[in-house]
Amino acid sequence: MPSERSTADDRGKWLLYLGGWLLLFAVTIIVYLPGLHGPFVLDDFSSIARLGDFDGVRNWETFRAFVFSGASGPTGRPLSLLSFLIDGNNWPTDPYPFKRTNLVIHLANGVLLGLVIAKFLEALGYERSAMRGISLLCAAAWLLHPFLVSTTLYPVQRMAQLATLFMLAGILAWVQARMLLLRDPRRAYVQMTLVLPLFTFLAMISKENGILLPVLVGVIELTIFARKGAGFGALDRRWAAVFVWLPLGVIAAYLGERFFRPNFFEAMPPRDFSIYERLLTQPRILIDYLQNWFIPKLYTTGVYQDHVIKSTGLLTPATTLASILVHAALLFAGFRLRARWPLVSLAILFFYANHLLESTVINLELYFEHRNYLAAALLFLPLAAALWSRLDRRVFALLSLAVLAMLGGFTRYSATIWQTPAGIVQASAMKAPTSARAQSQYALLLLAAGQPDEAFRVFDEAIAAIPAEKPLLRINKLTAQCDLGQLDATEVERVSDIVSTKVFDSRLLKLYNLFAKSVVQGNCPEVGLQTVLPMFTRMLDVPQNAQQTSIEYTHIKFLIGYVQLYLGDIEQAMAAFEDSLAARPGASYAMAMAALLATTGHPEQALYLSEVALTQLDTENNTTLIGRRANEADIREFQATVRAEIEAQQGSSNGPQAP
Repeated sequence: MPSERSTADDRGKWLLYLGGWLLLFAVTIIVYLPGLHGPFVLDDFSSIARLGDFDGVRNWETFRAFVFSGASGPTGRPLSLLSFLIDGNNWPTDPYPFKRTNLVIHLANGVLLGLVIAKFLEALGYERSAMRGISLLCAAAWLLHPFLVSTTLYPVQRMAQLATLFMLAGILAWVQARMLLLRDPRRAYVQMTLVLPLFTFLAMISKENGILLPVLVGVIELTIFARKGAGFGALDRRWAAVFVWLPLGVIAAYLGERFFRPNFFEAMPPRDFSIYERLLTQPRILIDYLQNWFIPKLYTTGVYQDHVIKSTGLLTPATTLASILVHAALLFAGFRLRARWPLVSLAILFFYANHLLESTVINLELYFEHRNYLAAALLFLPLAAALWSRLDRRVFALLSLAVLAMLGGFTRYSATIWQTPAGIVQASAMKAPTSARAQSQYALLLLAAGQPDEAFRVFDEAIAAIPAEKPLLRINKLTAQCDLGQLDATEVERVSDIVSTKVFDSRLLKLYNLFAKSVVQGNCPEVGLQTVLPMFTRMLDVPQNAQQTSIEYTHIKFLIGYVQLYLGDIEQAMAAFEDSLAARPGASYAMAMAALLATTGHPEQALYLSEVALTQLDTENNTTLIGRRANEADIREFQATVRAEIEAQQGSSNGPQAP
């Protein structure tokens, strides 16, 4: 039996371990505190802002409409959308609760990561003190790493956080069951059979890459439990075939189908790269991810990542081939070292398995930091274990504290930048001089601050520095010039000659509309709508823009209709609006046009398009043209208002005549 002294020592070590976790929570909260008061950014406005589409989520119908009609991915991510209701049920709303909940989830993920790592170490035969020390250090480094700031403080990345939460919980539950296999195989298989599908499903309805959970379980089996001499018994091949190999086969088939598509070498708007180019570029990006993890930066480019240069060949740029060779060597090492250095093998294969979807052939943005939220979770594990085994405990503790202090300091600095919109934009613009988005936002920030000369300098330098023509920069600059009364027709025609020859970027619809609206309002007297109209009509000379079922065609026709409406040509405007609706039916599309017609004195046409909207409620598209999503109640209310105005006008015109 253990002596009283050993029991007291164990209790003391446990309390020290618990105290370490409590201190880590406190430090993480303090480090992130400034950023909790920061703004919503970018995709927050397309996902969370939908809270206001039906005047808030206030009953079952609006609850169902918000939670089960998500457009962020194939599943709709209803669990993530449901979680947003913890923090707000209308729009506009305060971003603080959303960021606070994200931080709570980040802390919960840190705990799960620590428990998972402890289980891995237990399976490998590490003593309890090692399990506690190594797992706490790895979880702390992950919680405090500055590369994860943009995931934690970006409310919409709750989706990545929740997927990670359920994947870590699923891994923990599966590992616990797997360790029972020799002692109680029936219980082990029942638990594994229940937890793996359950947590995969929960992760998937948070974000689609949750489907990778069975693949990650396969990596853990290969590196921890199936090693020669591991002593855990072999996993039943039939069970593995159904619960690990079948999901992997589905994922491989899905990715393979995209690989063999005929448009593999063609750029697919709104992207300016092909899947082939994306596949070539990702090895360089993965190297950048690893560099940012092992050599932390005081601040990264954050949410603005459009400055990444795509690879167009193995040697363009030359780092493409070199990066591919590095990854090939790491993957080879990952498979070869699993018997001798299982933690090294686990960290390597776990990283690549997590990037299987988002860093291969799916047509996503090239680069995002949040893709490493789970992928990087085990990268420090082999190093921490090696330091534990080679260093004196005091030296290990001091070195760990020094590393964590550095990471925490960097993260605190980043969180401070995330405290204000100006801080985010200015820091990103400085970090990424070739990011059209960052430079545009920075120039607009300067304009708002009353510094137009400096703003136009930023616009001009960015246009000169960025190799590809970016309509985002040029149209923002045109709008700014118009708003300041500095725009003339010659400049509009010059820019029109450039942007009208490009495939239309559907993400810029509101920007083009804002420019046209500025002209309509007479902000730049030397520019008329007749000068603006050719910018849009000539876009239809580009074959892809002219495809009558494309989103590009829909948006261009809407812009043509908008300009024709304010030119006073109602017939041409209606024809353009109807062409737009025929290409992409949708109630919100129709109501955006109906609202414009009503406000410009065309109530009959507005009523007609509102009737079209009623017939297209079931064919609602994922994105609206301008404005909020439509619902039947709003459409009926709109119609009643318009009819009342028509009756009032008729009553006024048919009133008694003077004798």
